[in-house]
Amino acid sequence: MGRRIVKLVPDDEIVLYNWEETRLNVRSYFSKYRIYLSKVNMIKDRYTSSLGNDNMGIYSSTISDPTANKVEQMEKYNNYIDLMNKHLEIVKKNMTADEKIILKKSILDNFNDEDLSEALNISRSHIYQRKKSCYIKVARYFDLEVEKDIDL
Repeated sequence: MGRRIVKLVPDDEIVLYNWEETRLNVRSYFSKYRIYLSKVNMIKDRYTSSLGNDNMGIYSSTISDPTANKVEQMEKYNNYIDLMNKHLEIVKKNMTADEKIILKKSILDNFNDEDLSEALNISRSHIYQRKKSCYIKVARYFDLEVEKDIDL
């Protein structure tokens, strides 16, 4: 079985979608993922710092057992992150190398277009079709795309 060739979403398909609304849907959908990653990193940093004993119960729902509550919170966050990562691995199978970078840098890490064009090593004016293609593929997978109202 040969290797499958992955291509960008063609322009004639991209124009079928409301780009701004689709982009915003994807950004909103992944905000929870970014927040949970941030919280996991914050809790890990807290474990390794000299303030590792969270006697104030900052990350817990009750003050009585802060360690158990941190573990419970971490499990909740990690379960969500793991599930999303499994879905993202499926999505990546249908992406070009540039789209994978856009997924990581733009959608997951919140880089701006200037940083994104630097990561791709192409000018900003040339990233937009790749970026739209990536967002459309992610939106299609998670059912976040917004189609334009086109009179047939």
